[in-house]
Amino acid sequence: MKLRQIGIFLGVSSVLTIGSVSAQPNNSTISRGLEGAPKKAAPSCDVTPKDPAIWDKFITAGFNYTDGNSKTTTLNLNGKVMRDYQGDAWRFEADYNYGNAAADGETTREVNKNNFRALGDYKHTLDSIFFAGANASFAWDEIADLNHRVILSPNLGAYLVKDDVTTFSLEAGPSYVWEELGGEKDDFAAARIADRFVWNISKSALLYQSAEYLVSFESSSDYIVNAELGIEAPLSSSVNIVFAVRDYYINEPAEGRERNDVYTLTGLKVNL
Repeated sequence: MKLRQIGIFLGVSSVLTIGSVSAQPNNSTISRGLEGAPKKAAPSCDVTPKDPAIWDKFITAGFNYTDGNSKTTTLNLNGKVMRDYQGDAWRFEADYNYGNAAADGETTREVNKNNFRALGDYKHTLDSIFFAGANASFAWDEIADLNHRVILSPNLGAYLVKDDVTTFSLEAGPSYVWEELGGEKDDFAAARIADRFVWNISKSALLYQSAEYLVSFESSSDYIVNAELGIEAPLSSSVNIVFAVRDYYINEPAEGRERNDVYTLTGLKVNL
């Protein structure tokens, strides 16, 4: 019985095979008929990858103006230049914020936000995890009565996660601070701990977070916390909309000033 089934199966297979072969067109005839005709190039699906040696450059701007019952003006300008190439990661950033507002019934607007910050950050990868680097920052804030604050911070750190989608690093080291706060000049050594997190949700959308904590070696009550959380979403191939929250905390502020300043920022980021 089994031999009979096998025979039937082989017979049917032979018929199908012979039929398919006989149905094939004469390829040699077609080839001869198309000789001399122009040939269309095969479409390419390759996308030219970004050269990692090229610096990334961005400008972000946000502006808001209201008049009438509510009188407010806010302006934010931010510029970033960065590159992560062959084990060396560089990041430079400058940020300016301005704002004014008028009380109900008043025509004169009073400045309620006027500050400038800049930073430079460098990381040299020692192996797949650890890195050595340095961080320098400058801050000026009219409302906080901060004439200047300069911080220099060598550091050692580690990448807890680093791939094409997510980067998360921790770093620590000594710092030295020069500042003029509330009309009083001071300089002191401090310890610094910082982290930075970037999640590339897609090729043009991302979530980012950074924070740093500095505490004076002379007094544990003299400390500073700077933090930022933001998200970007694409509007076009070169323009993103950005929303961010920033928190600047000084535990020993200038006389008559608050310890904490919180800003929310919305703007358009242009990829240069």
